[in-house]
Amino acid sequence: MNIAALCSATVIWIFVSAAAGAEKLSPDDLADIREELGVNGYTAPSIQLVFQELNALKPIPFEKVWRDLPDSTPQDRARLALSTGAVIADGFLTVSAEKQSRIEPIGRVLLRLAKGLGVGDHVTKHSRSIIEKAARKEWDDVRKELVRCQAEVEAALLGLKDEEMAHLVALGGWLRGLEITTSIVHETYTPTRANRLIQPELMNYFLDRVGTLNPNFKKTKLGSVLEKNLREIQRLTTKPVDTAIEPADVKRIRELVREINSRIVAGEE
Repeated sequence: MNIAALCSATVIWIFVSAAAGAEKLSPDDLADIREELGVNGYTAPSIQLVFQELNALKPIPFEKVWRDLPDSTPQDRARLALSTGAVIADGFLTVSAEKQSRIEPIGRVLLRLAKGLGVGDHVTKHSRSIIEKAARKEWDDVRKELVRCQAEVEAALLGLKDEEMAHLVALGGWLRGLEITTSIVHETYTPTRANRLIQPELMNYFLDRVGTLNPNFKKTKLGSVLEKNLREIQRLTTKPVDTAIEPADVKRIRELVREINSRIVAGEE
């Protein structure tokens, strides 16, 4: 699974504790609600796969793929959800690179964004635990803490009952993850590394989700660029079997996804 599977990890830090308040549901009930909310293998794959993919791309040129964290809280819900997912993706990058000094700032930004989403109380305990373990350089324990969150993510999504926001959080994380991936591959290109960008099912999934977003959001500049750039990325990553993505295409994909992420941060309409 591609690092772009960060799409699932994006929901974990923010919504994990919301699961504590969800009803106990039978397996049949869970299956019905999962179908209703669009929860599937792309919104909730194992977080361990994210770390495996990052490890496969090491050494990670951390400073070259790092970005400044957002210093403001978006006012509209769509951009807030996208920003939240993107910052969580930055968190996974930081943990994989074991950059202790970057963990606490990420925790503070996540808490601020979580408060904007109305789930700040649920984030406090987990962000504190991750920060404390990172301070002691207990990276395996930090990873285990994230993996433990995985068990609660579906219940959190079901308890949230806001499909559109959940997908936007996931999409925000995937977009930032794709920016990280293309930057790493562009830095040290090989056809094998480039082919990690080919994820047709995942791309189709997100394009389908974008197509169902609120019409008012789709009319904004961000909404327009989001859909247009995703379709161009889809074209660039649709290749015949055993055909690698060329270096120029990797660079172009990075430019397209970076434009989206920049607009998310900039807050332009």
